[in-house]
Amino acid sequence: MLRIKPANKVASIALYLSAAIGLFATHVSAKEIPFELGVTKVTNGDIVSFKGECYTAKNNPGTWEAPKSGSWFWVPVICSSDTVEPPVAPPVVELPVTEPPVIDPELPTTDIPSDITTFVLGETRVANGDIVSYQRQCFIAQNNPGVWEAPKASSWFWAQTSCGTVEPPITCELPEVLIENQCVIPPVECPDGSNAATVDECPVAPPVVCSDGNSADSVEFCPPEKVVCEDGSQVDDIAQCPVIPVTCPDGTTATKVEDCPAIDIPTTMTVTSDGNGGYLIPRAEFIAIEQSLTSGELFDRVRSDTVTLDNVSVEAVLPLRAANPENVKRAESIVNEALWEFLFPIRNQAYTYNRFLQAIAKFPAFCRTYNDGRDSLAICKRSLATMFAHFVQETGAHAPNWEGALGNPEWRQGLYYVREINKSESDTTGPYNKCTGWAGDRWPCANKSYFGRGAKQLSWNYNYGPFSEAMFDDKMVLLEKPELVADTWLNLASAVFFYVYPQPPKPSMLHVIDGTWQPNAADKANGIEHGFGATIQIINGAFECTKGSTTPQAKARIAYYKEITNYLNLDISGEKLDCADMKPFNTSGAGALEVYWDKDWSWDANTPSNASFKCKLVGYQTAYSAWNAGDYELCVEDNFNVQATGVNGDIIPN
Repeated sequence: MLRIKPANKVASIALYLSAAIGLFATHVSAKEIPFELGVTKVTNGDIVSFKGECYTAKNNPGTWEAPKSGSWFWVPVICSSDTVEPPVAPPVVELPVTEPPVIDPELPTTDIPSDITTFVLGETRVANGDIVSYQRQCFIAQNNPGVWEAPKASSWFWAQTSCGTVEPPITCELPEVLIENQCVIPPVECPDGSNAATVDECPVAPPVVCSDGNSADSVEFCPPEKVVCEDGSQVDDIAQCPVIPVTCPDGTTATKVEDCPAIDIPTTMTVTSDGNGGYLIPRAEFIAIEQSLTSGELFDRVRSDTVTLDNVSVEAVLPLRAANPENVKRAESIVNEALWEFLFPIRNQAYTYNRFLQAIAKFPAFCRTYNDGRDSLAICKRSLATMFAHFVQETGAHAPNWEGALGNPEWRQGLYYVREINKSESDTTGPYNKCTGWAGDRWPCANKSYFGRGAKQLSWNYNYGPFSEAMFDDKMVLLEKPELVADTWLNLASAVFFYVYPQPPKPSMLHVIDGTWQPNAADKANGIEHGFGATIQIINGAFECTKGSTTPQAKARIAYYKEITNYLNLDISGEKLDCADMKPFNTSGAGALEVYWDKDWSWDANTPSNASFKCKLVGYQTAYSAWNAGDYELCVEDNFNVQATGVNGDIIPN
């Protein structure tokens, strides 16, 4: 994980005394160089423009020596033109005078008929034919789903069905919106940044450019954006997308998963020669082994907590939108747009509040509803505070006395960087490219550089590839366009992705915060307990923990966490905040979960070459992940020269 170098030293210009006595501004005709802090390099005699004023360089100023009158490094001069364009800089945000209110709404109830059972992950047991509701949709059980098989369309265990007669939804007349099942008129922010009670009271805004390239008086008058289907076609509504056949476990195709033929999975492996020096194994046997090795309570919990929302629904999320997912509404009730502006006032413009909500929408387990007695709102608030504190450490400006910080303390300087410093998209030879060996074969570099991007500062091609698969079901999207992790909602989604996924043998930060992970005797012997300290151990324990005393980095994270939780009125008195005495998580801990496949080197007397023709779960990263269905088959095929066969014995292409 990338560590951003502190920038506070660069702003310490108080050591220099003014030597500009007797100097007078003179008119100059040379074209001024726009000066950008931390970027622009000059030599003595160069003329720059900064904040509407012009200066001549002297005494070799550095890139962080801000031009100003009375400086040792600059002499004020008259600009050659009346208008000097200032450099691009983070926007100055007007801070709220009072603390933004923390709203604790009752989430709107579902409009599913009361006689339909609500499915609760880990609790609800059903029989084939039972109808349940889940995430405001109804499904009918098939193929004996377990309590951790989340209902969803195109599932082996569920088929989507009608919910029957429902109450018509509440509709509101503009400018009212539906909040907590009531039509209310929310305050609006005008296009010019001012506030008004209604849109009609806003000053006339300039035309906007719609997605089709045409102009309109406002976004409301733009034509609806096209929906991009899985086959790449564009339609007005997702229901118009063509149906793409699914591949069944036996290799055949069907319109939907529930139409796939039932398969009889044998209990022993069948290995035969293909006549060309290789071997054949029925795909059904791969599926049976993969399912048996990746089943169990912990696997099922992690699998359910890493379920993602489709990208079309994610990109439809907007602040205060009535149709926002439930977990997004809960996050909005804790961190509204005004509080987002307050907590991250000098953030990079790519980190928008809307993208923050979209990142949460992608992962329904984040800020979800707990139906087992746990406090959903408190867990959501603690999750946000934890993530925000790590944001500040990973991407903060760390410059308390720098004028570019606009007077904001360090704990409110997070999300300043969206890319690793001194890195550019044109650089294809960076240090984070492992383009050879298994990592290069599985995650090809595509002539790009995979330096740190986004709030997580995602690095290395072997991390961009898995993240791309989780977001798009296609590893090559981000391997070919890693810049999307900086320039789209993925800049924040990458951080939530890291939050909900375990880092074996470490549990996920989500499970540490929500109490799903309970430290066992091995964890306690290593000093690992509930609290913020355990998340430091997860995110960067090798460098910041287990030192016997608090490291500077851990001390900073703890300080940021205290400030943020104090502002959110969150009680952290029972948490273990530090990790100085924590030993690393190990394979004996409660969160240990081996999630990668590697070759099983054991011997089998019943196979043609006496090899195992199997792979096993390991705790180190390989090219094959247990989270990707079918990777077990790939592992065996690649390691034992095997091809899979269908129910009729025909070879299934790789």
